[in-house]
Amino acid sequence: MEADFVPFREHREYTIFRFFLKPGLPALFLTPRNAPPPYPAILFLHHYRGSKENLTFFALETARRGFAALAIDMEYHGERRVNGRDILSTDLEDDYQAFLRTFEHALSALHFLETHESIRPGEIFFLGVSLGALVGAVTAALYGKFRGIALVVGGGDIEILFEESMLDSIVNIRYDLRKRGIPVRDVAIAWKDLDPVNAVEALTDTPVFFFNATRDTIVPGECTLALYRAIRAPKEIQWFHAEHNLFYLPRYRIPQRVFERFSALR
Repeated sequence: MEADFVPFREHREYTIFRFFLKPGLPALFLTPRNAPPPYPAILFLHHYRGSKENLTFFALETARRGFAALAIDMEYHGERRVNGRDILSTDLEDDYQAFLRTFEHALSALHFLETHESIRPGEIFFLGVSLGALVGAVTAALYGKFRGIALVVGGGDIEILFEESMLDSIVNIRYDLRKRGIPVRDVAIAWKDLDPVNAVEALTDTPVFFFNATRDTIVPGECTLALYRAIRAPKEIQWFHAEHNLFYLPRYRIPQRVFERFSALR
C-alpha cells in the first residue's frame, strides 16, 4: 500500500502522505520525522463542512508528541463533496445512509492503523471535532479499543440537537419537519442507532475527554451534558468561554490539551 502514498506536505518535523484507504475514500497519513516507529496513532474526524486537511492545523503538535495521525473525509465532505448532497439535509433517509457509510469508513481507517507496521499495537486514540465528535463517539463504541478519546464541541441526544441547534442545516431540517407535521421526536426515534447517547453506554473503560464552549449555539450545552452523563467510562469535561470554533482558537490550546492527556495514558 505504501507504494500508493503520495507526499502531501513535507515539514522538517513531519511528513503527510495522501492515499486512498479504498476506492473513493481519500485519506491523509502523518508520520513524525524526529521519533522512531512504531508510533502511537490518532484517528481524526473533522467538523461539519471541514475536511481531512484540517489535520494540518495540529500537525506540528502531533509530530512533536511522537504520534502518527490518520484523517479521512467524511461523507459529502472534502474531496467527497457531491453537488446537491449534504450529510445534514432535509432528505433524512439519505442523511441516515450517509452516516452509516461514515461509520463504516471510520472503521476502515481503524483497520488500516491496526495493521500498519509503523503503528504501535494497542495505542490508537481518537480526536473528533463537532460532527467528527458525534460520529467518533458512535465509532468508538463500535470499535471498543481506543486507548483514549477526545471530543471537542461534541454532544448527543438528536432530539435536543434538532430542536435547539442554530446550525443553518439543522434549522432547515427543523423548519421542514414542522412544515410536514413531523415531530422531531419521531426522527430521533428513527435515528436512535446514530445517537451517541445510545451508543456510548458500551464505553466502560476508555477515558473520554470533553472540551466544550459555554457560548456554543451549534451543539447546545444540554447535548454535551447528555452525552457526558451517558458515558460510564472514566471521563473529564472542561468548559471554555468561547463559541463553536473553540478547537481553532490558539489561546485555548485545545490540541495541546488533548495531547497532554493522551501522552499521560501511554
